[in-house]
Amino acid sequence: MDIQQDELNSILQDYEIIPEYTEALSKKALKVHTSKGNYVLKRLAKPSNHQFVQSFLTLNQHRYTSYVPIVNNKYQQSLSKLGNDYYYIMPWLPNDYNEELDARHQYLFKELAALHHRTEVERKLQAQEAENHYTKMIKKWEEDKEFYERFVEHCEQKLYLSPFELQAVTYFIEVSRAIEFSAKKLKEWSESMENKEKSRIVLTHGKISAHHFLYDKDGTGYLSNFEDAKYASPIDDLLLFMYRTSKTFPTQCQDCVNWFYTYQNNYPFKEDEMLLFLSYLAYPQRICQLIKQCVKNPSKYSELEKNKRLIRAYWHFKNIEYLVMKISEVEEKKKLEAAEA
Repeated sequence: MDIQQDELNSILQDYEIIPEYTEALSKKALKVHTSKGNYVLKRLAKPSNHQFVQSFLTLNQHRYTSYVPIVNNKYQQSLSKLGNDYYYIMPWLPNDYNEELDARHQYLFKELAALHHRTEVERKLQAQEAENHYTKMIKKWEEDKEFYERFVEHCEQKLYLSPFELQAVTYFIEVSRAIEFSAKKLKEWSESMENKEKSRIVLTHGKISAHHFLYDKDGTGYLSNFEDAKYASPIDDLLLFMYRTSKTFPTQCQDCVNWFYTYQNNYPFKEDEMLLFLSYLAYPQRICQLIKQCVKNPSKYSELEKNKRLIRAYWHFKNIEYLVMKISEVEEKKKLEAAEA
């Protein structure tokens, strides 16, 4: 963390903490060693997120305890301000519990399910809210598809295609089918919401990952970093995790499917939530967005950079496609078994 010693001392004085020495963990975090225990000092990335402090009150109100708490300063405040930045302090957890990666994620998704279950509240839907959302999203997706299609038609009229154009044309059929799948699921979601007056929302973590799941010396896990927490649909945390995890080289992450169903076994999505989840997850947003950027601003990236970005977007798309396919298979099997029972 980039902070001067006098500034650090000023913050720690608010907590009556006398450091023996400090250790930089990242650009935003500092480990503070003291004779009475260790702490983590973090600079708040988004001071405008008022839900951050409120989230801890919400967790306490709902009697959820598996989280790393914030230490109040001597003024009984959760945050300390220095200049234009806000800081907070948490107790240090060793996080050195030896285990397999899969075991950590299984534990993580059980805790995420518990967090959502404990903080669930009902929310009244406004008149035609679902219908309006469906109309808005379908319009956007149709525009994306039409833009991509016009680009492909333009390319097909050319005698020679650049490497980027050739790749974009090659991917178009797959991307179109993904958009159609997303639209189909969104339509089913819209139909399932026709007579509903309420939906459920939960306190979402906002940035769920194994890096934000820490162990104490006894091997008990705790969620940390609620800086992006907010009340939203429970699908939000799962969508973000799947989206971020899929940003890698081509892979078929069966573990991701297993972790998803670890969550489902403890806090299952409702039918409408599953439809919306699959619709959003399947949508090839990254490819569509890149095509628009490169067409509207041809000089933004070099030809090599455009190709790199498009290949990575395609890998991301295919990684997600595998997850959507596997989850869809499981859900269809469940429907058949329920119909036969």
